[in-house]
Amino acid sequence: MGEVAHDSLRHNPSKPIHWQLQFASPHGGTVFSIVIDSARFRVGRRENADFVLASPQISGFHTEFVVVGMRLFVRDLASTNGTYLNGKRIGYRDVALRHGDRVRMANVEFLVHRERFACPAEDTAVMQDSPTTNGLDQVPVCDPASVFTEA
Repeated sequence: MGEVAHDSLRHNPSKPIHWQLQFASPHGGTVFSIVIDSARFRVGRRENADFVLASPQISGFHTEFVVVGMRLFVRDLASTNGTYLNGKRIGYRDVALRHGDRVRMANVEFLVHRERFACPAEDTAVMQDSPTTNGLDQVPVCDPASVFTEA
């Protein structure tokens, strides 16, 4: 597997954690967590990706994770080697993710991890086309001051 740019493992403390991608290092089994800290989070080989994977099997911009309300979606960005969800290629469509799903790009596999807020908001967000939001309509989410509970 190619080298992973570990400096991309960052967390924005002003935003509560909703979703993480976890993966084991190929050099010793250490588990890393990548915080999805923006509405659109791109993974790829390019330096300006949100998370850089320096592998020749990974496209420049390979996969995008999109947060809509309390939900996380994945989409393949027309990559050469595809994006797989739980072993099945997703094609070029948005697919909703759940806690525990496995997303693979070429030879790199991530485990999807979600931390829930202790509040009544439900997973009701949907992907919708909208000229004002570039395809994303945000729905209200929990108060950021809420306390987390594990999913």
